[in-house]
Amino acid sequence: MTALPPFLRERGERAADTFSDLPASARDDAVRVFALSDFAEGAAVRQTEWFLEALGQERFADPFTAVSLADDSAAMLPADGTMAPLQQGLRRLRQRYQLWLVWRHCLGSASLEDTLAGATLLADALIDAALCRLYQSLCRERGTPTGRESGKPQRLVVIALGKLGARELNLSSDVDLMFCFPEAGITVAAEGGRAGEQNQQFFLRLGQQLITALDPVTVDGFVFRVDMRLRPYGSSGPLAVDFAAVEDYYATQGRDWERYALMKARVAAGDLEAGAELLNTLSSFTFRRYLDFGAIDSLRAMKARLVAERQHLEDVKLGPGGIRDIEFSAQMQQMIWGGREPALRTPTLLPVLSTLGELGHFQAQQVERLTDAYRFLRNTEHSLQAEDDRQTQRLPTSELSQARLAATLDFPDYSAFLEVLDGHRQSVAEVFDGLLGESAVDAAAGLRVWQHAGDPEVLPEVLATLGFGDGNALAEALGALALARDRGSVSADAKNRLDRLMPELIEDALALPAPTLALTRALPVLRAVLRRSAYLALLSENPSARRHLLELVSASFWLATSLAEHPAFFDALLDERALTVVPDRAALAGALAEDLARHEDDFEHALEVLREFKSHHVFNVALAELRGTLSLMRVSDALTWLAEAVLEEALTLAWRDNLTRFPEYADRRPFLIVGYGKLGGIELGPGSDLDIVFIHDLPTSASQFLHRLVRRLLHVLTAPTYNGSLYEIDTRLRPSGNAGTMVSSLDAFVDYQQNQAWVWEHQALVRARPVAGDPALARRFAAARRELLAAPRELAALKEAVLTMRERMRAQLPRDAEAMDLKRGSGGIVDIEFVVQYLVLAHAHAHPALTEFTDNVRILDAVEAAQLLPAQAAARLKEAYLALRAEWHRTVLDIPDSERAARTLSRYREDVSAIWQGVFDDGQPG
Repeated sequence: MTALPPFLRERGERAADTFSDLPASARDDAVRVFALSDFAEGAAVRQTEWFLEALGQERFADPFTAVSLADDSAAMLPADGTMAPLQQGLRRLRQRYQLWLVWRHCLGSASLEDTLAGATLLADALIDAALCRLYQSLCRERGTPTGRESGKPQRLVVIALGKLGARELNLSSDVDLMFCFPEAGITVAAEGGRAGEQNQQFFLRLGQQLITALDPVTVDGFVFRVDMRLRPYGSSGPLAVDFAAVEDYYATQGRDWERYALMKARVAAGDLEAGAELLNTLSSFTFRRYLDFGAIDSLRAMKARLVAERQHLEDVKLGPGGIRDIEFSAQMQQMIWGGREPALRTPTLLPVLSTLGELGHFQAQQVERLTDAYRFLRNTEHSLQAEDDRQTQRLPTSELSQARLAATLDFPDYSAFLEVLDGHRQSVAEVFDGLLGESAVDAAAGLRVWQHAGDPEVLPEVLATLGFGDGNALAEALGALALARDRGSVSADAKNRLDRLMPELIEDALALPAPTLALTRALPVLRAVLRRSAYLALLSENPSARRHLLELVSASFWLATSLAEHPAFFDALLDERALTVVPDRAALAGALAEDLARHEDDFEHALEVLREFKSHHVFNVALAELRGTLSLMRVSDALTWLAEAVLEEALTLAWRDNLTRFPEYADRRPFLIVGYGKLGGIELGPGSDLDIVFIHDLPTSASQFLHRLVRRLLHVLTAPTYNGSLYEIDTRLRPSGNAGTMVSSLDAFVDYQQNQAWVWEHQALVRARPVAGDPALARRFAAARRELLAAPRELAALKEAVLTMRERMRAQLPRDAEAMDLKRGSGGIVDIEFVVQYLVLAHAHAHPALTEFTDNVRILDAVEAAQLLPAQAAARLKEAYLALRAEWHRTVLDIPDSERAARTLSRYREDVSAIWQGVFDDGQPG
């Protein structure tokens, strides 16, 4: 620590000299603390015996604990709750432990977290100790409050808000409290006590007594200044209300600033368990499920009030770049994103800042600067308050206080402190001033268009003048949106937000190469979200989100339709992580299982959860593919893992539902879903259906169970609900196709493949793999597949069968599509797949590695390793296959570029056809 200025050290020495029994080892510390804090000197004088004992035992070397607080509370507070002794005991306790906190802060031996945690622990302990004694006393006097419905004794719940709620209490803070109790009812007489009083009256009286115990300044000082203005209805509302009334208030009258306040709510004393249940219930009010840009206007108003309240620029809390600005910067992001990001639902600021950085809502440099500034400003606040135990955040004007502040924070002088302070406040101001800024778009042309949206005679001409192409079609779409806006079912907020957004969106569209296409496709999306106007606010407040939307709908009608059907996908327009980070198989399965766990007993709701989960992840992956941030292989991996997770949970749902009729199968689940085609080959695209086959290992007596299970499973997968169906399912690759049973035993499946299957069914088996179900059965199936594929075959017959099947497929293709069809055209995807499948069936008996994988790229690696194709030929096939599949994905997403598709096919057709001829016509391997 920096040496004290001489005049401060002299003050400290004079104060230390008044304690004749001061331990020599503690003298230097006492000199420093007394030089910096009049409060510390006064508290030590008032409780000299305890103070000297604490120094002798070196208690101040470590933070105090809840145990020491509890022991001292038991010794110093009256058990019967008599007010005057209770007030005195609480104040003396508070002085002791406040001295402990100030001592460690002035010596620099406590971190910011230590001081915040200690101040919070002290407040919680004293409030709860007072409440327990007052409650017991009042119960003896007036009876025990009892719930009308439950018949159980009721206790008060003290909810802390503000800094106490966030466990960030400062050294001389007031406490924001709210009093609640679980149930309405009446008091029940104790022996000799009164009875029949309404619970609310009881808890009103108890709350008043608690405030009296804590708040007034007596000869012994005060405990905490109590602020109750954040309760429902504020100062005009009842002091204590039951949970039902609290829930009703926030559901019907809660305002955005109250959501802001509840973000820091925590149960500090009383019935902790009941209070936690209440806050859990209120969480849906505090943190909206979908991105909450609807609160932007309220947040902007809050920000304006913060700026307007800056009466003292030298206030480190309320002044520019102060503590309040940091808190608002973080809580604004919590209010918007907290419903979708559970990690943000914490009241404590420093972890929130860190999480905002990890989630990408703040830049790493912003997080670092806000964190450093917060630590510095809070330590400054504590140093200001440590001097005389006053609730102040204003920089001092006297030379003595300035010197004390600088020394407490380890600066050589006050000017050095001010230089660092100014740097931190500037860093905070840069972030705060950039929040919720008004749009900088010059929307004059857009405003002109939107003002004429309801005029079909003038609008086409206006559009044509501005450079929109088909003015009539776009005019019709704009008119439909304007008509939808003016319906009585659309709220005033939605109308205002749409009117603010549209000129900006029109201007943004004009900057694109195809403005008419972009705007025409965007308008149905806006109509779909008119009644969820928070999304209109999202677009209005975020120019980048508007541009993303227009680029997205221009490029892909598939994604535009998905966005209109699922407005919650709007968050992907802002979340850059969704464009680059794909959850792995385990993470997807875990997240889906967690979502479904909350609906174990609600089959129909579980179907909606499955569909919403699947749609959300498919949209994110498709968007990332469209933006070029995920490679084709990673896209297919992600969509395949997603399908596997969905199939696993769908099977679990169907099996569990089937047990109501067949409980005897509760302990065993020898059932398997086998994926074929793109699912089996780990090559799913955004719109892919699923080719699946069902395998079991149950006795023949289980046929009725299996029949119903498969029906329920297909219902889970294909039943249309509010969120659509999960997947299109194709089961025709099962043994005997549509003529066969829906589910086969493994033995029957193997027998069919060995004795009845066509060659094309063996080709399909190349891409088959277990995707959901019993792991042991999956291993047996995989072994059987490898054995089936590795069976020796007569090459001439095999080649003839493969070529016949390919010619049959080609004959079904229209002649004019041969040169354009990426999948079935000559030199296209199917040709490459047939080459790979032929090589596996022809050579797996000699090269078992060909059966290890089911995706064409890794099979081609094995083909190359076995020297069945020259390395150059194998590499060219892989390159062609990936390029053609990528172009096929673009076609599915409705990206309008048929010329590019034709160029891609022509680029590889010659090489693929040459390799085909080498394998099939010449009889040579390439």
